[in-house]
Amino acid sequence: MKNRVLTLLAAVFVLASCATQRHGWKRVWTENFNGKSIDENAWTRVHKGPSDWDNMMSLRPDLAYVSDGQLVLLGKVNDHSSADTTAFVTGGVTSSRKKSFQLARFEIKAKFNHVNGFWPAIWLMPDARLEAPNYAEIDIMEHLNSDKKVYQTVHSHYSLHIQKQDVPPHYATADIKVDDWNIYAVEVHPDSICFFVNDKKTMTYPRLPEKEYQFPWADCPFYLILSNQLEGAWVGPVSKPEQLPSELRIDWIRVYRKRIKD
Repeated sequence: MKNRVLTLLAAVFVLASCATQRHGWKRVWTENFNGKSIDENAWTRVHKGPSDWDNMMSLRPDLAYVSDGQLVLLGKVNDHSSADTTAFVTGGVTSSRKKSFQLARFEIKAKFNHVNGFWPAIWLMPDARLEAPNYAEIDIMEHLNSDKKVYQTVHSHYSLHIQKQDVPPHYATADIKVDDWNIYAVEVHPDSICFFVNDKKTMTYPRLPEKEYQFPWADCPFYLILSNQLEGAWVGPVSKPEQLPSELRIDWIRVYRKRIKD
């Protein structure tokens, strides 16, 4: 009987291990946020900047921290306990110059609450200088206010300034499990970008070789930005401050590269 139990446990362990793998892909980085603090070998706190997504960023430790194996990013009413002068303060982290990957699959398990004027985002930017006017951005997940859906988008010089009609479509929306954990993913291939929510493909953006500046994403590594932001031209104002704090939680991140066939 003991041997049968051990055999069963071994089988369960194998199945569990296989369930975390991707056919044809090799995992090259896992971030489980198991430490007592943010791993400074992988992450840097986002500094305040001039853009809608970072103009309320603060380095306050209570806005970006690790708790119970999760990264927690908060947005709060500014209590003026620091030098920040904005009405609200938010937290974010970036892996720039520390962890970046080219032609990879990025998976992030995350959840967030619903606040008017809250704009959580998980996105990728190139960890290399692109020749102007090239631009390359991948938004794995953006959420607005109390929507029951998320946006997944690619941005390039072509999509922003040349493309007259949305052909091919450069963004998609996908329904999510509200107030629950969802898994957001993107695959960067030499000829396409594929988006997923909870393992369901939501969009494939193809490479069009005849279109200049249309597909810059295959040519450089990308780093992650995880951002909690309040207010902005797209999301609108924080109309109910009593709903705060806004909260973006990240349970884990997994990055894969295509396996090389022998």
